[in-house]
Amino acid sequence: MFLLVMKRYSCMRRRTESHLKYRKVLILFFSVSLPFGILGQTSSAAEQPEFMATQIHEANTPVFGLAGGEFDTAHDGIEAAFIASDGSVFELSPNVPSWQLTQLYKGVSPVDWFRRETLSIGDVHSGYAGNEVISCAGTYPTLINVIFHDPCLGWLHETIFDNNGFVGQDWGARAGDYDPRQPGDEIFHIYEGVLDMSVGTVFSEVNGIWQEEIAYMAEVAFDSAVGDFNQVYPGAEIVITGEGPTYEMLPPHSNSVGLWPSRVIWSTSTGTGLVVKIADVDPCIPGNEIVYGMAFDNQITMSCANALGYHDLYVLFTGDGTNAMLDIAIGDVLPMSDGLEILGVDDTGSVYLVRRIEDTWQSQVIWQDPNSLYAIIAGDFLPTRSGDEILVAGESGTITLLTLTFTDNLAGDGKVNFQDFAELANYWQQSEPSADIGPWPIGDGIVNMLDLAVLTEDWLQAAYWVE
Repeated sequence: MFLLVMKRYSCMRRRTESHLKYRKVLILFFSVSLPFGILGQTSSAAEQPEFMATQIHEANTPVFGLAGGEFDTAHDGIEAAFIASDGSVFELSPNVPSWQLTQLYKGVSPVDWFRRETLSIGDVHSGYAGNEVISCAGTYPTLINVIFHDPCLGWLHETIFDNNGFVGQDWGARAGDYDPRQPGDEIFHIYEGVLDMSVGTVFSEVNGIWQEEIAYMAEVAFDSAVGDFNQVYPGAEIVITGEGPTYEMLPPHSNSVGLWPSRVIWSTSTGTGLVVKIADVDPCIPGNEIVYGMAFDNQITMSCANALGYHDLYVLFTGDGTNAMLDIAIGDVLPMSDGLEILGVDDTGSVYLVRRIEDTWQSQVIWQDPNSLYAIIAGDFLPTRSGDEILVAGESGTITLLTLTFTDNLAGDGKVNFQDFAELANYWQQSEPSADIGPWPIGDGIVNMLDLAVLTEDWLQAAYWVE
Protein backbone atom coordinates (compact mmCIF):
# COMPACT_ATOMS: atom_id res chain seq x y z
CA MET A 1 0.00 0.00 0.00
CA PHE A 2 1.36 3.35 -1.00
CA LEU A 3 1.27 6.42 1.25
CA LEU A 4 0.18 9.71 -0.25
CA VAL A 5 2.03 12.73 1.07
CA MET A 6 0.70 16.01 -0.27
CA LYS A 7 0.00 19.56 0.83
CA ARG A 8 -3.46 20.67 1.88
CA TYR A 9 -5.50 22.12 -0.92
CA SER A 10 -6.65 25.70 -0.70
CA CYS A 11 -9.83 26.01 -2.75
CA MET A 12 -9.31 29.75 -3.22
CA ARG A 13 -5.88 29.25 -4.81
CA ARG A 14 -5.43 29.34 -8.56
CA ARG A 15 -9.15 28.60 -9.06
CA THR A 16 -9.52 30.27 -12.42
CA GLU A 17 -6.36 29.03 -14.12
CA SER A 18 -6.85 25.48 -12.88
CA HIS A 19 -10.54 25.08 -13.74
CA LEU A 20 -10.04 23.55 -17.19
CA LYS A 21 -7.10 21.52 -15.98
CA TYR A 22 -9.24 20.20 -13.09
CA ARG A 23 -11.99 19.03 -15.46
CA LYS A 24 -9.48 17.31 -17.71
CA VAL A 25 -7.84 15.39 -14.90
CA LEU A 26 -11.25 14.61 -13.36
CA ILE A 27 -12.07 12.60 -16.47
CA LEU A 28 -8.73 10.83 -16.17
CA PHE A 29 -9.38 10.14 -12.50
CA PHE A 30 -12.65 8.37 -13.12
CA SER A 31 -11.21 6.40 -16.02
CA VAL A 32 -8.44 5.12 -13.77
CA SER A 33 -10.43 4.64 -10.58
CA LEU A 34 -13.49 2.85 -11.89
CA PRO A 35 -11.64 -0.32 -12.99
CA PHE A 36 -10.24 -0.57 -9.48
CA GLY A 37 -13.69 -0.24 -7.95
CA ILE A 38 -12.42 2.01 -5.20
CA LEU A 39 -14.72 5.03 -5.21
CA GLY A 40 -16.71 3.50 -2.40
CA GLN A 41 -13.75 2.05 -0.54
CA THR A 42 -13.46 2.72 3.16
CA SER A 43 -10.31 2.91 5.22
CA SER A 44 -9.01 -0.40 6.53
CA ALA A 45 -7.33 -0.39 9.92
CA ALA A 46 -3.66 -1.27 10.15
CA GLU A 47 -2.41 -2.03 13.63
CA GLN A 48 1.23 -1.32 12.78
CA PRO A 49 2.93 1.06 10.34
CA GLU A 50 3.79 -0.41 6.97
CA PHE A 51 6.91 0.28 4.93
CA MET A 52 7.81 -0.07 1.27
CA ALA A 53 11.29 -1.23 0.21
CA THR A 54 12.95 0.31 -2.85
CA GLN A 55 16.40 -0.78 -4.05
CA ILE A 56 18.44 2.34 -4.76
CA HIS A 57 21.87 0.82 -5.42
CA GLU A 58 23.46 -2.58 -5.97
CA ALA A 59 27.12 -2.63 -4.94
CA ASN A 60 29.29 -5.47 -6.18
CA THR A 61 30.60 -6.08 -2.66
CA PRO A 62 29.11 -6.18 0.85
CA VAL A 63 28.38 -2.77 2.40
CA PHE A 64 29.77 -2.38 5.92
CA GLY A 65 28.89 1.17 6.91
CA LEU A 66 26.37 3.93 6.21
CA ALA A 67 26.19 7.60 7.18
CA GLY A 68 23.83 10.41 6.29
CA GLY A 69 24.15 14.19 6.34
CA GLU A 70 25.00 17.28 4.30
CA PHE A 71 28.56 16.91 3.01
CA ASP A 72 28.27 17.65 -0.73
CA THR A 73 27.85 21.37 -1.36
CA ALA A 74 26.95 20.69 -5.01
CA HIS A 75 23.79 18.83 -3.98
CA ASP A 76 20.81 20.32 -2.14
CA GLY A 77 19.68 18.48 0.97
CA ILE A 78 21.34 15.55 2.68
CA GLU A 79 23.30 12.72 1.12
CA ALA A 80 24.25 9.17 2.10
CA ALA A 81 27.73 7.64 2.15
CA PHE A 82 28.71 3.97 2.30
CA ILE A 83 31.84 1.81 2.69
CA ALA A 84 32.48 -1.07 0.31
CA SER A 85 34.51 -4.19 1.15
CA ASP A 86 37.80 -2.71 -0.10
CA GLY A 87 37.45 0.39 2.08
CA SER A 88 36.25 2.59 -0.78
CA VAL A 89 33.73 5.29 0.13
CA PHE A 90 30.86 6.31 -2.16
CA GLU A 91 28.17 9.00 -2.09
CA LEU A 92 24.53 8.39 -2.95
CA SER A 93 22.58 11.59 -3.51
CA PRO A 94 18.82 11.54 -4.16
CA ASN A 95 18.08 13.10 -7.54
CA VAL A 96 14.60 12.51 -8.99
CA PRO A 97 13.92 9.97 -10.32
CA SER A 98 17.07 8.11 -9.19
CA TRP A 99 20.04 8.23 -6.83
CA GLN A 100 23.36 9.48 -8.18
CA LEU A 101 26.52 7.49 -7.31
CA THR A 102 29.87 9.24 -6.80
CA GLN A 103 33.13 7.66 -5.60
CA LEU A 104 34.70 9.80 -2.89
CA TYR A 105 37.71 7.65 -1.97
CA LYS A 106 39.42 4.56 -3.39
CA GLY A 107 40.19 1.98 -0.72
CA VAL A 108 43.62 0.37 -0.33
CA SER A 109 42.91 -2.52 2.05
CA PRO A 110 40.22 -5.23 2.30
CA VAL A 111 37.78 -4.94 5.16
CA ASP A 112 35.26 -7.11 6.96
CA TRP A 113 32.50 -6.18 9.36
CA PHE A 114 34.29 -7.65 12.38
CA ARG A 115 36.98 -4.98 12.00
CA ARG A 116 34.26 -2.43 12.76
CA GLU A 117 34.22 -0.12 9.77
CA THR A 118 32.54 3.20 10.53
CA LEU A 119 31.44 6.31 8.66
CA SER A 120 30.63 9.66 10.27
CA ILE A 121 29.67 13.12 9.03
CA GLY A 122 30.97 16.23 10.78
CA ASP A 123 32.60 19.64 10.37
CA VAL A 124 36.05 18.48 11.42
CA HIS A 125 38.22 20.45 8.94
CA SER A 126 38.35 24.24 9.09
CA GLY A 127 39.93 24.50 5.64
CA TYR A 128 36.81 23.38 3.77
CA ALA A 129 33.23 24.61 3.85
CA GLY A 130 30.55 22.44 5.39
CA ASN A 131 30.88 18.90 6.68
CA GLU A 132 33.37 16.19 5.85
CA VAL A 133 33.07 12.39 5.66
CA ILE A 134 35.20 10.44 8.15
CA SER A 135 35.90 6.79 7.37
CA CYS A 136 37.67 4.21 9.53
CA ALA A 137 38.23 1.00 7.56
CA GLY A 138 40.74 -1.55 6.35
CA THR A 139 42.72 -4.48 7.70
CA TYR A 140 46.41 -3.66 8.17
CA PRO A 141 46.44 -0.93 7.29
CA THR A 142 43.36 0.39 9.03
CA LEU A 143 43.09 4.03 8.05
CA ILE A 144 41.15 6.98 9.35
CA ASN A 145 40.50 9.24 6.38
CA VAL A 146 38.93 12.68 6.36
CA ILE A 147 37.26 13.05 2.96
CA PHE A 148 36.37 16.52 1.67
CA HIS A 149 35.58 18.34 -1.55
CA ASP A 150 38.02 20.85 -2.98
CA PRO A 151 36.33 23.31 -5.39
CA CYS A 152 39.25 23.03 -7.81
CA LEU A 153 40.53 19.48 -7.35
CA GLY A 154 37.36 17.54 -6.51
CA TRP A 155 37.17 14.90 -3.78
CA LEU A 156 40.34 14.58 -1.70
CA HIS A 157 41.30 12.96 1.59
CA GLU A 158 43.75 13.26 4.46
CA THR A 159 44.86 10.15 6.37
CA ILE A 160 45.15 10.98 10.06
CA PHE A 161 45.71 7.46 11.44
CA ASP A 162 47.40 4.30 10.13
CA ASN A 163 47.72 1.19 12.31
CA ASN A 164 50.71 -0.29 10.47
CA GLY A 165 53.13 -1.49 13.15
CA PHE A 166 50.43 -1.55 15.85
CA VAL A 167 49.13 -4.62 17.67
CA GLY A 168 45.39 -4.66 18.14
CA GLN A 169 42.17 -3.67 16.43
CA ASP A 170 40.18 -0.55 15.60
CA TRP A 171 36.65 -0.10 16.89
CA GLY A 172 35.79 2.84 14.71
CA ALA A 173 35.92 6.63 14.68
CA ARG A 174 33.00 8.98 15.38
CA ALA A 175 32.66 12.69 14.59
CA GLY A 176 31.05 15.22 16.91
CA ASP A 177 31.74 18.14 19.23
CA TYR A 178 33.83 16.04 21.61
CA ASP A 179 36.08 18.91 22.73
CA PRO A 180 34.35 22.25 23.41
CA ARG A 181 37.76 23.93 23.68
CA GLN A 182 38.17 23.55 19.92
CA PRO A 183 35.98 25.10 17.18
CA GLY A 184 33.88 22.77 15.07
CA ASP A 185 33.78 18.99 15.50
CA GLU A 186 36.43 16.45 16.45
CA ILE A 187 37.03 12.74 15.82
CA PHE A 188 37.00 10.20 18.65
CA HIS A 189 38.87 7.01 17.74
CA ILE A 190 38.84 3.77 19.75
CA TYR A 191 41.72 1.31 19.40
CA GLU A 192 41.98 -1.97 21.30
CA GLY A 193 45.57 -2.83 22.15
CA VAL A 194 47.20 -5.51 24.28
CA LEU A 195 45.88 -6.81 27.63
CA ASP A 196 42.26 -6.02 26.67
CA MET A 197 42.79 -2.30 27.03
CA SER A 198 41.36 0.41 24.79
CA VAL A 199 42.74 3.83 24.00
CA GLY A 200 40.36 6.63 23.05
CA THR A 201 42.07 9.41 21.08
CA VAL A 202 40.60 12.78 20.14
CA PHE A 203 41.78 14.13 16.77
CA SER A 204 41.42 17.90 16.30
CA GLU A 205 42.38 20.01 13.28
CA VAL A 206 43.78 23.45 14.12
CA ASN A 207 45.06 25.72 11.36
CA GLY A 208 45.60 22.79 9.02
CA ILE A 209 47.47 20.66 11.57
CA TRP A 210 45.97 17.52 13.10
CA GLN A 211 46.51 17.17 16.84
CA GLU A 212 46.04 14.02 18.95
CA GLU A 213 45.05 13.79 22.60
CA ILE A 214 44.53 10.55 24.52
CA ALA A 215 41.33 11.04 26.53
CA TYR A 216 40.41 7.48 27.56
CA MET A 217 42.38 4.40 28.57
CA ALA A 218 40.50 1.56 30.26
CA GLU A 219 38.52 -1.61 29.46
CA VAL A 220 37.79 -2.60 25.87
CA ALA A 221 35.42 -0.03 24.36
CA PHE A 222 33.34 -0.64 21.26
CA ASP A 223 31.68 2.70 20.56
CA SER A 224 31.20 6.30 21.69
CA ALA A 225 28.76 9.16 21.26
CA VAL A 226 28.61 12.77 22.40
CA GLY A 227 25.49 14.64 23.53
CA ASP A 228 23.71 16.16 26.51
CA PHE A 229 22.34 13.31 28.64
CA ASN A 230 23.33 14.58 32.12
CA GLN A 231 21.03 17.38 33.25
CA VAL A 232 23.30 18.21 36.18
CA TYR A 233 26.38 18.86 34.07
CA PRO A 234 26.15 21.84 31.64
CA GLY A 235 26.91 21.11 28.02
CA ALA A 236 27.51 17.79 26.30
CA GLU A 237 28.93 14.59 27.76
CA ILE A 238 30.55 11.55 26.16
CA VAL A 239 29.36 7.96 26.58
CA ILE A 240 31.81 5.10 26.02
CA THR A 241 30.47 1.54 26.04
CA GLY A 242 31.99 -1.89 25.53
CA GLU A 243 32.95 -5.13 27.24
CA GLY A 244 33.45 -3.56 30.65
CA PRO A 245 31.45 -0.84 32.38
CA THR A 246 29.82 1.94 30.42
CA TYR A 247 31.42 5.29 31.17
CA GLU A 248 30.36 8.90 31.15
CA MET A 249 33.33 11.08 30.23
CA LEU A 250 33.38 14.86 30.59
CA PRO A 251 35.22 17.07 28.11
CA PRO A 252 37.77 19.30 29.83
CA HIS A 253 36.97 23.00 29.97
CA SER A 254 40.52 24.16 30.66
CA ASN A 255 44.06 23.44 29.54
CA SER A 256 44.29 20.42 31.82
CA VAL A 257 46.34 17.48 30.57
CA GLY A 258 45.99 13.73 31.01
CA LEU A 259 42.94 11.50 30.74
CA TRP A 260 39.60 13.22 30.71
CA PRO A 261 37.36 12.90 33.82
CA SER A 262 35.15 9.81 33.68
CA ARG A 263 32.90 7.68 35.86
CA VAL A 264 30.99 4.41 35.56
CA ILE A 265 27.28 4.97 34.89
CA TRP A 266 26.22 1.31 34.62
CA SER A 267 27.75 -2.15 34.61
CA THR A 268 26.13 -5.58 34.44
CA SER A 269 27.52 -9.08 34.10
CA THR A 270 25.77 -9.60 30.75
CA GLY A 271 25.52 -6.09 29.30
CA THR A 272 27.92 -5.23 26.49
CA GLY A 273 27.14 -2.27 24.28
CA LEU A 274 28.30 -2.60 20.67
CA VAL A 275 26.83 0.64 19.24
CA VAL A 276 25.48 3.68 21.07
CA LYS A 277 23.38 6.78 20.25
CA ILE A 278 22.12 9.74 22.29
CA ALA A 279 18.62 11.14 21.63
CA ASP A 280 15.26 11.94 23.21
CA VAL A 281 13.52 8.64 22.48
CA ASP A 282 11.30 8.55 25.56
CA PRO A 283 8.83 11.48 25.72
CA CYS A 284 7.99 10.53 29.31
CA ILE A 285 11.53 11.31 30.54
CA PRO A 286 12.99 14.85 30.37
CA GLY A 287 16.01 15.33 28.16
CA ASN A 288 17.98 12.79 26.16
CA GLU A 289 18.49 9.10 26.83
CA ILE A 290 21.28 6.74 25.76
CA VAL A 291 20.33 3.89 23.41
CA TYR A 292 22.51 0.83 22.83
CA GLY A 293 22.69 -2.04 20.37
CA MET A 294 23.99 -4.91 22.49
CA ALA A 295 26.89 -7.12 21.43
CA PHE A 296 25.98 -10.62 22.57
CA ASP A 297 22.24 -10.90 23.24
CA ASN A 298 20.79 -9.02 20.23
CA GLN A 299 19.00 -6.46 22.35
CA ILE A 300 18.17 -2.78 22.06
CA THR A 301 18.51 -1.19 25.48
CA MET A 302 18.22 2.29 26.98
CA SER A 303 19.82 3.89 30.00
CA CYS A 304 18.92 7.06 31.88
CA ALA A 305 19.91 8.59 35.19
CA ASN A 306 18.30 7.50 38.45
CA ALA A 307 17.98 9.45 41.71
CA LEU A 308 21.59 8.67 42.61
CA GLY A 309 22.94 10.00 39.31
CA TYR A 310 23.91 6.59 37.96
CA HIS A 311 22.03 4.93 35.13
CA ASP A 312 19.36 2.26 35.11
CA LEU A 313 19.50 -0.02 32.08
CA TYR A 314 16.22 -1.02 30.42
CA VAL A 315 15.80 -3.75 27.81
CA LEU A 316 13.45 -2.34 25.18
CA PHE A 317 13.60 -5.19 22.68
CA THR A 318 15.26 -8.55 21.97
CA GLY A 319 15.77 -9.51 18.32
CA ASP A 320 15.38 -12.84 16.56
CA GLY A 321 19.08 -13.59 16.17
CA THR A 322 21.38 -14.98 18.83
CA ASN A 323 24.35 -12.73 18.21
CA ALA A 324 24.57 -8.94 18.13
CA MET A 325 22.36 -6.01 17.28
CA LEU A 326 24.83 -4.96 14.59
CA ASP A 327 23.71 -1.35 14.17
CA ILE A 328 21.06 1.05 15.41
CA ALA A 329 19.66 4.38 14.25
CA ILE A 330 17.25 6.95 15.65
CA GLY A 331 14.91 9.11 13.60
CA ASP A 332 11.48 10.65 13.17
CA VAL A 333 10.16 7.94 10.85
CA LEU A 334 6.59 8.14 12.21
CA PRO A 335 5.97 11.91 12.12
CA MET A 336 2.49 11.72 13.66
CA SER A 337 3.71 9.98 16.81
CA ASP A 338 5.31 11.53 19.87
CA GLY A 339 9.07 11.28 20.23
CA LEU A 340 11.58 9.55 18.01
CA GLU A 341 11.79 5.94 16.89
CA ILE A 342 14.66 3.45 17.34
CA LEU A 343 15.76 1.18 14.49
CA GLY A 344 18.05 -1.84 14.52
CA VAL A 345 19.48 -4.52 12.21
CA ASP A 346 21.10 -7.90 12.83
CA ASP A 347 22.46 -11.02 11.13
CA THR A 348 18.97 -12.34 10.40
CA GLY A 349 18.49 -9.48 7.90
CA SER A 350 15.66 -8.06 10.00
CA VAL A 351 14.95 -4.34 10.34
CA TYR A 352 13.40 -3.63 13.73
CA LEU A 353 11.31 -0.61 14.70
CA VAL A 354 11.04 0.14 18.44
CA ARG A 355 8.88 2.95 19.82
CA ARG A 356 7.25 4.20 23.00
CA ILE A 357 3.43 4.08 22.91
CA GLU A 358 1.88 5.45 26.10
CA ASP A 359 3.47 3.45 28.92
CA THR A 360 4.93 0.53 26.94
CA TRP A 361 7.64 -0.11 24.38
CA GLN A 362 6.41 -1.81 21.23
CA SER A 363 8.43 -3.36 18.43
CA GLN A 364 7.98 -4.93 15.02
CA VAL A 365 9.96 -6.21 12.05
CA ILE A 366 9.29 -3.71 9.26
CA TRP A 367 11.35 -5.44 6.54
CA GLN A 368 13.70 -8.37 6.07
CA ASP A 369 16.66 -8.96 3.77
CA PRO A 370 17.67 -12.55 2.90
CA ASN A 371 21.21 -11.76 4.06
CA SER A 372 22.80 -10.17 7.12
CA LEU A 373 22.32 -6.42 7.50
CA TYR A 374 25.29 -4.49 8.86
CA ALA A 375 24.22 -0.84 8.73
CA ILE A 376 21.15 1.37 9.14
CA ILE A 377 20.58 5.14 9.09
CA ALA A 378 17.54 7.41 9.18
CA GLY A 379 17.25 10.89 7.71
CA ASP A 380 15.16 13.29 5.67
CA PHE A 381 16.54 12.11 2.32
CA LEU A 382 13.28 12.97 0.51
CA PRO A 383 12.36 16.40 1.92
CA THR A 384 9.04 16.59 0.06
CA ARG A 385 7.87 13.53 2.05
CA SER A 386 6.81 13.75 5.67
CA GLY A 387 9.24 12.42 8.28
CA ASP A 388 12.51 10.56 7.90
CA GLU A 389 13.36 7.73 5.54
CA ILE A 390 15.49 4.65 6.32
CA LEU A 391 18.49 3.22 4.47
CA VAL A 392 19.82 -0.30 5.19
CA ALA A 393 22.68 -2.32 3.72
CA GLY A 394 24.72 -5.43 4.40
CA GLU A 395 26.16 -8.65 3.04
CA SER A 396 24.29 -8.64 -0.28
CA GLY A 397 25.59 -5.21 -1.29
CA THR A 398 22.05 -3.97 -1.90
CA ILE A 399 21.26 -0.56 -0.41
CA THR A 400 17.53 -0.37 0.27
CA LEU A 401 15.33 2.64 0.96
CA LEU A 402 12.43 2.03 3.37
CA THR A 403 9.59 4.54 3.24
CA LEU A 404 6.44 4.72 5.29
CA THR A 405 3.38 3.66 3.34
CA PHE A 406 0.16 3.44 5.32
CA THR A 407 -0.82 3.21 8.97
CA ASP A 408 -4.17 3.75 10.61
CA ASN A 409 -3.33 4.20 14.26
CA LEU A 410 -0.88 7.07 13.66
CA ALA A 411 -2.91 9.01 11.09
CA GLY A 412 -5.86 11.19 11.90
CA ASP A 413 -5.42 14.50 10.11
CA GLY A 414 -7.10 13.46 6.87
CA LYS A 415 -7.82 10.94 4.13
CA VAL A 416 -6.95 10.72 0.47
CA ASN A 417 -9.95 12.33 -1.19
CA PHE A 418 -11.00 14.99 -3.69
CA GLN A 419 -8.97 17.68 -1.94
CA ASP A 420 -5.84 15.75 -2.80
CA PHE A 421 -7.12 15.10 -6.30
CA ALA A 422 -7.70 18.83 -6.78
CA GLU A 423 -4.12 19.54 -5.70
CA LEU A 424 -2.90 16.95 -8.20
CA ALA A 425 -4.93 18.65 -10.94
CA ASN A 426 -3.33 22.01 -10.11
CA TYR A 427 0.12 20.65 -10.89
CA TRP A 428 -0.81 18.38 -13.81
CA GLN A 429 2.14 17.92 -16.23
CA GLN A 430 4.33 20.14 -14.03
CA SER A 431 7.50 19.34 -12.07
CA GLU A 432 6.17 19.83 -8.54
CA PRO A 433 7.89 17.64 -5.90
CA SER A 434 5.04 17.87 -3.39
CA ALA A 435 2.60 16.30 -5.89
CA ASP A 436 5.06 13.98 -7.65
CA ILE A 437 4.08 10.85 -5.72
CA GLY A 438 4.41 8.20 -8.41
CA PRO A 439 6.26 5.97 -8.67
CA TRP A 440 6.44 6.04 -4.89
CA PRO A 441 8.54 7.17 -3.09
CA ILE A 442 10.72 9.45 -5.22
CA GLY A 443 8.52 10.11 -8.26
CA ASP A 444 9.64 10.65 -11.84
CA GLY A 445 9.99 14.41 -12.02
CA ILE A 446 6.54 15.24 -13.39
CA VAL A 447 2.91 15.03 -12.25
CA ASN A 448 1.25 12.56 -14.58
CA MET A 449 -0.74 9.31 -14.76
CA LEU A 450 1.68 7.52 -12.44
CA ASP A 451 0.78 9.97 -9.67
CA LEU A 452 -2.92 9.59 -10.44
CA ALA A 453 -2.55 5.81 -10.09
CA VAL A 454 -1.08 6.24 -6.61
CA LEU A 455 -3.94 8.51 -5.63
CA THR A 456 -6.58 6.04 -6.81
CA GLU A 457 -4.93 3.14 -4.99
CA ASP A 458 -4.92 5.10 -1.71
CA TRP A 459 -8.42 6.50 -2.19
CA LEU A 460 -10.14 7.24 1.15
CA GLN A 461 -7.20 5.87 3.11
CA ALA A 462 -5.70 7.78 6.03
CA ALA A 463 -2.67 9.86 5.05
CA TYR A 464 0.11 11.93 6.55
CA TRP A 465 -0.16 15.60 5.73
CA VAL A 466 2.53 18.15 4.97
CA GLU A 467 1.46 21.63 5.94
